[in-house]
Amino acid sequence: MVVQRIAAMFSRVMMGTCLVAVFPSYALDFSTFNFPPFSQQDQSGEVSGPFVGIIKDICKEMNEPCTFEMVPNRRLKMKVANGEVTGGFPYGWNAERAKTLYFSVPFMLTEYGVFVSNKNQTQISGLSDMQGFHVGVFGPSNTSKSLDKLQAKMEQDGLKPITIKLQTDPKGQLVKMVNHGRIDAIYNNKAVTMYRAKELNEDIRYAWKDKELLYFVAFPKEKTDINLVKRFNQAALKLFSQSGYLDGLLTPWSILPPPLTDDVLDKYDIAR
Repeated sequence: MVVQRIAAMFSRVMMGTCLVAVFPSYALDFSTFNFPPFSQQDQSGEVSGPFVGIIKDICKEMNEPCTFEMVPNRRLKMKVANGEVTGGFPYGWNAERAKTLYFSVPFMLTEYGVFVSNKNQTQISGLSDMQGFHVGVFGPSNTSKSLDKLQAKMEQDGLKPITIKLQTDPKGQLVKMVNHGRIDAIYNNKAVTMYRAKELNEDIRYAWKDKELLYFVAFPKEKTDINLVKRFNQAALKLFSQSGYLDGLLTPWSILPPPLTDDVLDKYDIAR
C-alpha cells in the first residue's frame, strides 16, 4: 500500500516534468560523519551504510557520478553550510536549517529515546521516572537540543531535572559509560545505540521512546541549483516506489521506511 502511494506520487511528479528537457551534468559529492549504522567506514576504508547505498542508487538513476567522504560532524555541518559539497547526511529537519538548506525526500524513519544498563531495573514510562539522572548525549546536535528540551520540561513541571553530559562520542563511549555505571542513561538514536551495544558487547536496554524522526540529505541553498534537488528527489521517489526496495535496505538495521505522502512532503517543503 505504501509502495503504491509512492508510485502514484512519482507518476504525478513526472507528469509535471518535461521529460525531454536537457539537464546540466553534475559531479555530486557528499559528506557524512561516522554515525553507524546510517553511515560508517567499512574494513577497506570506504564510506558505507544504508544512506550511502540509497544515494549511490539515486546517482545511477540520475546518470551522474557521485563520491563520498567522511569527516567529523562539525566539519560536515560547516562544509554543507559553506557550499563546499553538493550535500550532507544524515540531517534532521528543523525550521532554522530550512532557511539555508534544501532537503531531499525523507530517506528513513528513526526513533530516539533513553537507554539504561540492564543492571538498572528502573521502569521508565515518562520524565518523572528519570528525576536526577545523569544522561549522556551525542552533541552538539539536534539530538542534544532535544534532550535540552526534556530537561527544561522537567524543570517546568517541578521535577528534579536531569544533568546532561555532552560528548562527541565517535566510538560509542557513552554505551560503555552507561553499562559501567559512570552515567545513568543515554539519550540517542535507537538504531545507532543498538548497533554500538552489539559492536562493543555491552549489556544495555532500550527503556523509553521519546519521539520518531525523519532523516534527509541536505543541500546548501546558496550554492545549489533547485533543479538538481528536484532531479535528485524525482529519482529517489522512482526508486522508493519499487516494491521491497527500502525494506530490503533498511530492515536489517532496524530502521523503518519513511512516510512519503503529499502531506509529509508539503510539510517539509520538499522540492519535486
